[in-house]
Amino acid sequence: MPLSGFEKLLDAMPSARVMTISPHLEAKTQYARMKALLNRGILPSLGHDRVANEEEIIGALSLSPGRPMHITHLFNVCNFHHRMPSLVNFGLADSFPNDPRYQGLTPPTVELIGDLVHVHPMALSLVLKARKFSDVCFVTDSVMEGRCGTTARYSGREVQVSEDGRTVSLVSVGSGKSEGGVLAGSCCSMMDILHNLTHTLDVPIGQACAMLSENPARIAGLEHVGRIEVGRRADLLLMDQELHLRQCLVAGCTAHKTHAVDS
Repeated sequence: MPLSGFEKLLDAMPSARVMTISPHLEAKTQYARMKALLNRGILPSLGHDRVANEEEIIGALSLSPGRPMHITHLFNVCNFHHRMPSLVNFGLADSFPNDPRYQGLTPPTVELIGDLVHVHPMALSLVLKARKFSDVCFVTDSVMEGRCGTTARYSGREVQVSEDGRTVSLVSVGSGKSEGGVLAGSCCSMMDILHNLTHTLDVPIGQACAMLSENPARIAGLEHVGRIEVGRRADLLLMDQELHLRQCLVAGCTAHKTHAVDS
């Protein structure tokens, strides 16, 4: 897309805060679209790029020395290599080498899909050990309800919910069968991810909640949500000791309640 068309697209999205963009493709145009995002206060999120090399990623990060950039869906549609660094290498780095090429660069924040299928728990554990929890956020990548075998059209392709109801995969043309391993999305909720973090990955509940609410809001520049404090919108979840949802409040008003909750 030429820069003029990209600018028109941004004009049509005045509420945009974060946009995923390929550093490999951007390097071919001297990062013109990334610069356009930054000029509008939109955070570029590096991602959906299997071939970006070290030089291209450094060039992208150098555009925003004062504010960390972000990485979309770390480990998914991006690569790691022990000799030729790519997006996963940069996402795992809490600090950069003492190398002139990295001078002045800030490690990007990262987001991961937390359904335990898109990224294996071992890989998630690695990120949580390598990075500060304040630099990490989790998303669902949810596109369908988890009803086993349900099909739908998504981006021009047929997709199907997996037998366990956890993910959505592309369906092979002509066979009617799911293309094993070709994921198109998830069926999980943020509550599912909270349970995955606290139960499977042994993350303290305060850190888990921060990675699901406070960190994403801060990274996206949303100052009215993400924390429980005076002046922010009262979007709250009330849970029992086993972290089962009991009540949901939106802007201070009850939107969902499972049973009577003591005041």
